[in-house]
Amino acid sequence: MKRLLRGFGIVLVLLGIGIVSALAVVTFLLRQEEVRVPDLTGQDIVTVIDTLNLQGLQLKVERRVPDQLLPRNTVISQTPPAGSGIKKGRPVRVIVSEGPSDLVTPRVIGEHYRKADILIRLAGFLPGSVAKVSSDTVERDLVIAQTPPADTPLEKGGAVSLLVSTGKKQSIQATPQLIGKRAEEAVRIIERMGLQHRLSYRGADEKGSTPAGRRVLSQRPAAGYPITPDGMVELVATR
Repeated sequence: MKRLLRGFGIVLVLLGIGIVSALAVVTFLLRQEEVRVPDLTGQDIVTVIDTLNLQGLQLKVERRVPDQLLPRNTVISQTPPAGSGIKKGRPVRVIVSEGPSDLVTPRVIGEHYRKADILIRLAGFLPGSVAKVSSDTVERDLVIAQTPPADTPLEKGGAVSLLVSTGKKQSIQATPQLIGKRAEEAVRIIERMGLQHRLSYRGADEKGSTPAGRRVLSQRPAAGYPITPDGMVELVATR
C-alpha cells in the first residue's frame, strides 16, 4: 500500500512539473509574439517598410496629405504610437506626406458668400459647411471668416468652410393695433417702426378716393403678433 501511495505521489509531482513547464512555455511564446512599435515619423516610406518587416509588422497607409515641411513619401504620424506593445503581424497605420502643395486657399473674407463659393471652386477646392451668425459690423451675406485661412496649402478638392453674416441682430416687435385707425395714420405708424406695408381697399365705391378718409378694416399679422423690423404688415381699408 505504501509503495502504491509513493508511486501516486511521484506521478502527481511529475504532473505538476509538467503543468508549470507548459505554462512557462506558453507565457514565453505569448511574450515573444508582442513587439514594440518603432518610431516611424520623419522616415521615408521605403525605410519604414524595411523597419516594420524586421519587427514582423505590416504597414497600412491611411492617407496622403500635403505638408509644407516634410518631403514627399515621409511619414507624418503613426498609429499605434512609438513604444506601444503590439502583436506580430498587426498593421501600423501611417499618414504620409505628399510634399508641399502648389494649391493654397483663396482669401474670401469680405466677399459675398455666393462669390466666395465661385472663388473657392475656381481655386480647385470645394465649398464646405456654411455657418451663419449675426454681426453689428459685417453686412448681411458677407463672409466673416473661413477655414482653413487664406493662403493655407490644401490638397485639390479639399473643403473650405465659411462663416457668413446675417447682418445686425433683429429685435422682435409686437404688431400694433391698427384696425379702426385712418389708413394714413396706420401707414405712418408702420413706417416709424421700420416695418414694410401693403395697403389695399375694399368696396366698389372707393375708386378714385384717397387714403385720408379711409379706415383700416383688417390687418395681418394681427395686433400683438411678433414681427421682425423688416416684416410686412398687410392692411385692408375702407370708408
